[in-house]
Amino acid sequence: QHFGELFDNYLYAADTTAFGRESDINNDQHIAILMTPAVNRLTTDCSHGRIIGFSFSNDLIPFSGGSNAREMFYTITTSPATAQCSAVTRASALEAVPPTLIHELQHMISFNQHVLLRNGNDQDIWLNEGLSHFAEELGWRTVPASQCDNCFDNFVGGDISNAYAYLINPEVQYLIAPESGDATLPQRGAAWLFLRWLADHFAADSMLGTQFTRGMEQSSVVGAVRISQVTGVDFPVLVGEWQMANWTDDLPGFPQDGILTYRSWDFRSVYAANYPAEFSKVFPRTPGSTTGAYSHPGTLPAGSGRTVRYKLPAGSAGVTIRMAGTTAGGALTAAIVPWLAVVRVQ
Repeated sequence: QHFGELFDNYLYAADTTAFGRESDINNDQHIAILMTPAVNRLTTDCSHGRIIGFSFSNDLIPFSGGSNAREMFYTITTSPATAQCSAVTRASALEAVPPTLIHELQHMISFNQHVLLRNGNDQDIWLNEGLSHFAEELGWRTVPASQCDNCFDNFVGGDISNAYAYLINPEVQYLIAPESGDATLPQRGAAWLFLRWLADHFAADSMLGTQFTRGMEQSSVVGAVRISQVTGVDFPVLVGEWQMANWTDDLPGFPQDGILTYRSWDFRSVYAANYPAEFSKVFPRTPGSTTGAYSHPGTLPAGSGRTVRYKLPAGSAGVTIRMAGTTAGGALTAAIVPWLAVVRVQ
């Protein structure tokens, strides 16, 4: 009853306002929530987390394999402890399931908007997951505090942790996760941060970001191409500016009125307030720093980057930056297109 009322009164409105409407393939005007121990059994070892719930796109295609031919979600239910998993109590289910519902509804809406309504491709995995984590944040921003014990922890606590896992070592994580598998938690953190920053700067209401989120989903175009269409800015430029914003946002002494900031969050304060109880560093991103020669080998996953702070005395000569291939420092292959973003912080 609690989940049904929460969904009907708050979660559904937040998602449909942000992204558009879901389908109604069986014409019953309902979305079913099936709480089943089958979902509990999907996670046999909970030491790295557990699956709380999911949606299944085939349910929206009546004649496809395994389809239940209706709009529905599948979630965990209460269950006793096992050797590798703690018990799912009523209290723990009340905390864990609501963000999953608003997360999965975004996936359902996305499939309807791109595939069923416009006969296009499903949204790219990395962006689809990022939008669903953005939906979780909308749960915190729109659900009254009276409806949960701690709405912040319930709806965005996981996003804050995922973002930390990305920011502490961004050069080894994808922003644009491969389509061959599900996005990892740090990759989900990167996608949420990127979309949060985009909504801050390319929507009239930066807190909810409705203009941006509806633009992303109500189209047959998906992925990075759609981001460039909605923002009017080349995708590589956006990625470079966002990577710099992850360091310059709320940086002491740096102007906080431009593109290199987050308008909706002060992440430095969030992480500092939970250090050392929750996080090992006051702020996860620590750029490399040098006053002279600097060399760093490595491979950057798509959309990620390394931050280096180069300190120059006044009146000094310029800096020469060179990107080389892996074969004796030779030229990069034609398939690799590196981008460099530069900001003067003082």
